[in-house]
Amino acid sequence: MRVIFVCTGNTCRSPLAESYAKTQFNTGDVVFESRGLMVQPGEVSSISQAIVARENLVMPSTPAPLTEEDAGGALLLVMTDAHRRAVMGEFPSADVRMISEFAEGYQEDVLDPYGGSMEDYERTFKQLKSFIDKFKF
Repeated sequence: MRVIFVCTGNTCRSPLAESYAKTQFNTGDVVFESRGLMVQPGEVSSISQAIVARENLVMPSTPAPLTEEDAGGALLLVMTDAHRRAVMGEFPSADVRMISEFAEGYQEDVLDPYGGSMEDYERTFKQLKSFIDKFKF
């Protein structure tokens, strides 16, 4: 099974989710990746990288845009309802769900820490962990 976490720029939320999921579910049965909807050349946020290092998580992949191949062959877990609508608009046959919906059965946006403080990133990481810890594969 292939699971791709999707956010806007693939620099903050989705890399944190990818790293945490790879670390929690390291059985090899599920492959975790992350992508963005509007990716600019660059690296994962330095604050996200600091959290990954501090928590001894597997490093995330380099930011990359969501492709048609990704959408056709993976479960896409998005951070917000706006992301879900954007993905469905571009890839109508994709298996796309909000991360909260997959974990808890309801829709709740994951906070966007972009441009924020370490505390903002910590809140987002805590929210992501609470959802990912409920995944059942």
